[in-house]
This record gives sequence, structure tokens and C-alpha cells, in this order.
Amino acid sequence: MKTRISILLLLVTTVQYITAQKMDPQKMADYQTKIMTEELELNESQKKRVTELNLEFSKKQAELMNREGSMFSKMGDVKRIGKEKNAAMEEILTKEQMEKYEDHIQPQMRKHMRQKMKG
Repeated sequence: MKTRISILLLLVTTVQYITAQKMDPQKMADYQTKIMTEELELNESQKKRVTELNLEFSKKQAELMNREGSMFSKMGDVKRIGKEKNAAMEEILTKEQMEKYEDHIQPQMRKHMRQKMKG
């Protein structure tokens, strides 16, 4: 349950940021990869796969936000995207890295996004 809430909050914050800033999905993915590489000490193979995954899901989020409709109407898709990303991330990260990602990295990225939206 905690994981689902974390995913949802990260995605909602990311989506709001992309919408508000017209953020380039590549820049978003680069930011996420940088943080994850540093904090999770990714090896080269993991870094390559995480880079690809972050870009793939940043593009999905941007496409979702550019569609017509309210944020409320997009919530189901936001949840689905978050579940898909976490499932894919579990294939790349070790159990310990995944726990750190969920408990520390996602909240850190959410905080960063909120600060960017305010500033």
C-alpha cells in the first residue's frame, strides 16, 4: 500500500510538473537517472536499463498530460503507468535498491518537483 501511494504521488507530482513547465521528457528522464545512479550506486548495465526506462515512462507521462481531459480523468492512467514502471524497475534493481528507491528516492524526486513547480 505504501508503495502504491508513493508511486501515485511521484507520478502526480511529475505529471503536474511536466504540465506546468512543459518539461521535456528527456530532461525529466535525465534528472531521474542522475539521482538514481548516484543514490542507488547503479552498475553500468543497470544504468543503461534505468536510463531507457526513465525515458520511456517520462514520454508516457508527457503524452498523458498533453491529452484532453482533467487530471481527475487521467488518474487511472497515472496509476497504471506507475505500476508498470515499478514492475519494470523491480526487474532491474536489487531488492535493497528497490527498497531505497521507494523509501528515499521517490520522495526526494517528489520534493524536487514540488520545489521546481513553486520556483
